[in-house]
Amino acid sequence: MTAQFLLASLLYAGLLLAQSSGLREDLEAARIAEQVGDLPRAEAIYERILAANPSADLYQRLGLVRHLQNKFPEAGKAFDEALRLGPSLWTSHLFLGIDYYRMNRFAEALTHLESADRLRPGQTETHFWLGAAHLALRQYWKGFEDMETVLEKDPTNADALRLLAESYADRGTQLLNQVAEKYPDSAAGLEVQGRAFEFDGAYEAALQCYRAAAAKDPKRKGIKDAIARLASRTQ
Repeated sequence: MTAQFLLASLLYAGLLLAQSSGLREDLEAARIAEQVGDLPRAEAIYERILAANPSADLYQRLGLVRHLQNKFPEAGKAFDEALRLGPSLWTSHLFLGIDYYRMNRFAEALTHLESADRLRPGQTETHFWLGAAHLALRQYWKGFEDMETVLEKDPTNADALRLLAESYADRGTQLLNQVAEKYPDSAAGLEVQGRAFEFDGAYEAALQCYRAAAAKDPKRKGIKDAIARLASRTQ
């Protein structure tokens, strides 16, 4: 999250010019605390300033230092206040979406991430978290599209590759389970049942399902390997 944090730090120039000398000193102290990694101190300074001087930009700063401490609920409250005072703050929409995602509140995350995308279309970071939220909600095709957009710009993005692979596997399993439920006596349905039995360690039952699937479709890919694997375990 370093790049995002540095991007948001550009807010300091406007803040310092707009405030009195006392506030400028406090803001400078908070900036120094952030630079040296003393985020709790920076957080305390922002809280003290905001008690007397509520500001959208300062609430956003408070949200960022809380976010960087993994204090997602508290960060979310700060970003909420920032957006109440400044509804068009892209950074607050993005990070509030991320924080909601971290709290498993995926629908709320999606709302703010979509707002961030409208404010600044095409941002890679926004697309990553949009994809993550869509996939968490099992909105697979939208999630796949978002992750593919990320990988077009950053083909080595390990997090995007991992989420994409996990979600493809999850979607594939979901589709296979639907086949098993709707067509339990088909070769595909019997194979899915065999996999379920095998996963549970019920190898005899799994082998029977695989053999029944092979009888219906002898050319089915992988079914002979499955039978051979299970036959060796049940001898």
